[in-house]
Amino acid sequence: MPELKLINSRFIKINGERNLDFSGEISAKTNIKILDLNSINNSKNSIQIKYFFEIDYEKLGKIQLEGIIYVLIDVKTYKELLKSWESKKIETPDFVNITNLIIQKASLKSFELEEELGLPIHIRLPKVDLKPNN
Repeated sequence: MPELKLINSRFIKINGERNLDFSGEISAKTNIKILDLNSINNSKNSIQIKYFFEIDYEKLGKIQLEGIIYVLIDVKTYKELLKSWESKKIETPDFVNITNLIIQKASLKSFELEEELGLPIHIRLPKVDLKPNN
């Protein structure tokens, strides 16, 4: 499978809110949408992807991010991505890879916002345990 190389990214909208009066059970739902996909200056091997990323804590609060990632790819993948995007078929391995890039970039910013707003972290972080001695 061809590799997508992230060459740049930026956030164009950042929103976070928390309800201080909330008490109750906490749940978080993540929503990721690819809003647009375009070539960069008619290049055959780089694309610009605009996305929306949201963590909805229901009545507790939410974090919403819009951003753009710039990705370098091979010509064959470029053509396949544009064809898939035009036909609205985004359940492909390439779009899965793009979604994973979005999750990586948006989650890092979300961690920062969650910390500032006192919201729970939206994904389980790895942890280290001691191995029991035999």
